[in-house]
Amino acid sequence: MQSRCLNPETGLYQQYQGPSVLRLYGTSVFLMERYLLKANGFWVLAAVVGAVVISQLFAAYYHNGLNRYPGPLLAKFTRLAPSKVGDVVRIGPNSLSVSNPAYVPRLYGVSQGFLKSEMYDPFAPRVNGKRFDSSLSVRDPKVHQAMHKPIANAYSLTTLIDYEPLVDKMIIKLLAELRKRIDGGNEACDIGLWMRLYAFDVMLQVTLSDTLGFMDKGGDINGFFERLDDNIDRSGLLVTMPWTAYLLKHNPIVSYFSKDSSVFPGWTASRVQDRLKRRAANTVPNSIHQQRDFLGRFIEAAHMGDPPKFDFSQALNWTLTNVMAGVSWARSQHLPYLDAVIKESLRMHPAIGLGLERTASGLEMPDGYVLPPGTNVGMNSWVVNRQAIFGDDVDEFVPERWLQSPSETEAEHKNRLNRMKRADLGFGAGSRSCTGKYVSYLEIYKVIPSLLLTFDMEMVDEKDEWTVVSRWTVRQDNIRCFLRQRGS
Repeated sequence: MQSRCLNPETGLYQQYQGPSVLRLYGTSVFLMERYLLKANGFWVLAAVVGAVVISQLFAAYYHNGLNRYPGPLLAKFTRLAPSKVGDVVRIGPNSLSVSNPAYVPRLYGVSQGFLKSEMYDPFAPRVNGKRFDSSLSVRDPKVHQAMHKPIANAYSLTTLIDYEPLVDKMIIKLLAELRKRIDGGNEACDIGLWMRLYAFDVMLQVTLSDTLGFMDKGGDINGFFERLDDNIDRSGLLVTMPWTAYLLKHNPIVSYFSKDSSVFPGWTASRVQDRLKRRAANTVPNSIHQQRDFLGRFIEAAHMGDPPKFDFSQALNWTLTNVMAGVSWARSQHLPYLDAVIKESLRMHPAIGLGLERTASGLEMPDGYVLPPGTNVGMNSWVVNRQAIFGDDVDEFVPERWLQSPSETEAEHKNRLNRMKRADLGFGAGSRSCTGKYVSYLEIYKVIPSLLLTFDMEMVDEKDEWTVVSRWTVRQDNIRCFLRQRGS
């Protein structure tokens, strides 16, 4: 069938041989024939690619019906866009961020059984060039439970007392090194840096009865922190596009040409192997003479099995999880204002800067919409910690919010405190919460009163701004202060 189309070059109509439906397109058909179909294959390819891109954008926009939720326009097509407002915000084609504290138990509760999303894949370290699933990166809760069960007691609150002498040793080291460097209070120090040096030396001491000597050096050693920060920053970017972790880190081609290990695993593996050799040379059949650090407990747990069985990869995983993670502990637990200050600090400055995603198939959202299979949902502690459940002054540092107010009964205070605690995501929530959180509490609750009993502290300039870098973890810098020995 012939159709009449306007030739824009001559201004005259001409006959076009084709189906009658093309009459609807008029001049555009002529242009397609004149400049596209008769030109060359490049334009055909460009048109096909353009059509594919548009169709993919269209599919991403309406994926799983998530276009019903607000968010930056770019977030509907890519995970690179930031979120801004809303109780439920779309932060990617298949990702939602929820700020309602009531969803903490619904999303992370033990009974829910939601798997971690693929965002955790970039955190699987490399050991000798190969992927090694850690406690953080393994996604299936059943697999994680099997990994964690043999050594659960080593991380329990009741076991903390066994590690306290190791922490005390590091606190004594910290105070001694600071005394040597403060020059009678005239030399400023970055207390944030020193807390980082202390934290790493403590975790290594508690885990392996060994350290890299960060506090002895008073700084980084062999670019360790620089490499660690680079690795965290890179992983923090890869989580927005988890498939890139396979492309850049875990695919067989990369493994073939690169046999290196991530920052910690190589060093940690050598310590595990060394401890195993020393145990094998020990003729004492029981564990009475074994070191009571974490690694000693890991090995002990394995050999007390029936039958005894030790899996090197399991021990490396448990040990690696720890490494990457003055006042007695008992006394610190009876200092309510110290407790309030620490809780408020963790509320205002959580360690993790991204949402903790789960593949929440079937989760009912506040508007009644039931999420289709494969939809990812996360909650960001930086957002949740600033909800109304914490008060109307959430952007202010107010430790008193954790204490009983004069107008509250004891029961009212307990209920309010429990509501805030249930919303706490500082160490995660549910069965996948941070395994070493009690050890972290041990470090924090002991070192702060020890520092304050030893030194008077004064900021160099209260107007100075901190430098805060948020990728996966949120680290700070430039917290400069003067320390003066108390009583001097």
